Amino acid sequence: MSKGKVTYITYNAGIDGKHLHLGNLVHDFKNPSFYEPHVEKAYTDIQDSPPDWAELTQLGNYALTLGAGSEQGHDASNPSTGSADESEGPRYRVAAAEKTTKLEIKDPEEFFEEITLSSPDAKKWLSSHLSAAETLAKGNSATRPEIWMLTGLVLMQHATWTSLSSKDSGFVAGEKAPFDPTGVSNIRRLSISENIKPTFGFRAGDEKEKHVSGSVIHETGKYPGTRGWAAQWQKVEFQIGGAEKWKEGVKSLLKLKDGVAMVRINEDIYAKNDEGKKVELDDAYWEAFIDATDD
Repeated sequence: MSKGKVTYITYNAGIDGKHLHLGNLVHDFKNPSFYEPHVEKAYTDIQDSPPDWAELTQLGNYALTLGAGSEQGHDASNPSTGSADESEGPRYRVAAAEKTTKLEIKDPEEFFEEITLSSPDAKKWLSSHLSAAETLAKGNSATRPEIWMLTGLVLMQHATWTSLSSKDSGFVAGEKAPFDPTGVSNIRRLSISENIKPTFGFRAGDEKEKHVSGSVIHETGKYPGTRGWAAQWQKVEFQIGGAEKWKEGVKSLLKLKDGVAMVRINEDIYAKNDEGKKVELDDAYWEAFIDATDD
């Protein structure tokens, strides 16, 4: 992805790409469909040419290294197919597909100002959620839920999920796995698929087939359809002030139920696989949210 710094988090089972669009606003980047996200509709069909503010890159036959954690009961650090031979190297997981597309917002700050803050739906979402958060926080910023904007996305069509061992140090979560296109094709060929639901296992074949480009393949599975396997989220920051701070014509100012909020995208803060505030929005939050929405 970006050189020298991993800015993408990964999803070990992928996420249905239907409502995953650049510019989406969420509280929980690990579960971006939770808590009524704002689904941005400025660019929804990647079959169309991208707008001027977006960049689309066809990565082709591509393998992505996934992060830690469990998926369908399969944990990279606790192999489900028996203990791995340490001589084979550490355990990793990758997602691979013949058709992989990367989307990015070219200038997130400009997008946030010109697209997000020009959208009545986005502004209402921000105002309502910030009003609810402030009502419950009572000035304690540490208790406010975070807000993140989707600024980059890797989509794969009919992806193959693979658990493997390798001595290659080039496996970095959120970045390209160290396989050439031939290696990616060989991994994909090993996987079985019923074309209905994720299915894990191997096609029948010679044991030697389970060695690909210096890696030992332990288990594979298919995920039909188009899914997001990696995403770049950048933090939306805000400052809360009293109603007297309101000024007409200032795009970055939002009216809240009690006061105003100055909002901006922080281009230097990216979501990380192993970080993020735990998000739990209770009934009191949603009551405050509905109250703010009704105003």
